[in-house]
Amino acid sequence: MKQVESLKAPGWLQRIELILTPIGYWERAFESHPEAFWAKGVDWGSPLMMFYTPQAVQQIIENRDKHLGIVSFPGELTAIFGNNSVATSEGDRHQIFRKILMPPLHGKQVHNYGKLICEITHQVMQELPINQPFLAWEVAQDITLQVLIKILFGSAQKERYQQIKNLIVSLLNLFAAKTARFPLLRFFPKVLGHRNFGQKFLQIRQQIEQLSYAEITERRTCIEPDKTDMLSLLMLFRDEHGHPLTDVEILDNLLLLLSTGNESTTAAICWLWYCVYRNPEIQEKLLQEIENLGDFSNPNSFYRLPYLTAVCNETLRMYPITMFILPRGVNTPTEIAGYKLQPGNLVSISNYLLHRQENLYPEPSKFKPERFIERQFSAYEFIPFGGGIRNCIGAELALYLMKLILVTTVSEYQLVLANKQPVKPQSRNANLAPIALQLVKHSNSKNMT
Repeated sequence: MKQVESLKAPGWLQRIELILTPIGYWERAFESHPEAFWAKGVDWGSPLMMFYTPQAVQQIIENRDKHLGIVSFPGELTAIFGNNSVATSEGDRHQIFRKILMPPLHGKQVHNYGKLICEITHQVMQELPINQPFLAWEVAQDITLQVLIKILFGSAQKERYQQIKNLIVSLLNLFAAKTARFPLLRFFPKVLGHRNFGQKFLQIRQQIEQLSYAEITERRTCIEPDKTDMLSLLMLFRDEHGHPLTDVEILDNLLLLLSTGNESTTAAICWLWYCVYRNPEIQEKLLQEIENLGDFSNPNSFYRLPYLTAVCNETLRMYPITMFILPRGVNTPTEIAGYKLQPGNLVSISNYLLHRQENLYPEPSKFKPERFIERQFSAYEFIPFGGGIRNCIGAELALYLMKLILVTTVSEYQLVLANKQPVKPQSRNANLAPIALQLVKHSNSKNMT
């Protein structure tokens, strides 16, 4: 039986390192532990073993129903989207939520959002001043949130929806600030103002609740069965006994999509811009592929472009939306990749480290989209959105957003990096993000549409 060791630093120091220098934390672990390690830096309440080989990935995903179960989210995460969402539920309730939420986020319905995504991207980009640096995060977040608001509520114009959008941004920014400062709060609580965080957080959360419940109440007075926005689908659902979802369940699922869906997709789009605009040859290949397509009237025609897909996949390989998937609890004694685990232990997969296995991805630190054209990777070798029955429910929409936003910006606008120095990845909530990334819009290029 294989023995797993922990990193030598104490847990509290690992947590600080994971937040302040996330890349250093993971790479240091990888150098000394090529398959797995006890990740004391990830504070999830119980001993957590992190795996990152295809064999372990397959066993964790396939064993979920037998030996592994859902674990409670840290209190600060449930404070955002509650205990009644598709991410925090298990069993029948989880399946019900997925059944409701899957159709608007997959297949033909996702492709119906193509023109909407392009229009919103144009609108946001047009409003940016020329020759002035802008924060990529703020622009990508604005585009993504406007699209999500439209999908969730059926419109982005109503003042109430814009208020919810702005409050979500405030909530996530506040949570990000608290997360970044949390390891130091125990030592400098007065200086960092720990008490103010909870009060501000609660005030913003209550405002979002009030606006959301007001919208639900208003819609109940005039139900439209033909509406396909997410809120309508949640409200119209009835189980086999004719019972609807509670208002709390509806709210928690909306907040989950608005918070985690927005944060993760925003990070992915920023990394995509960073990888493309620092590689002129890749940008030129993309433009050539787009121009060769010929038909620019239908956004869906871009979706299956092989090089565009490869660029997005390589971005997600190097900078996965999260650096590890949600932990699972060990319910009964089990073995994963030769390591014995006991009830009470937690297991997770570091997709960040999996994607840097050199036997899978030669020269893993280099951005090489061609690797996704030359080889087909299995569901246990490439997992940017997790895997199995609990993979990211918005994965298809996130990838669709990435592709159409990149096509629009590359083909329509002359963007450059404001600074050619490498961007330092930083932890933002549960994501690895290029928070400091700045771009400059020089001018609009030839309009291809």
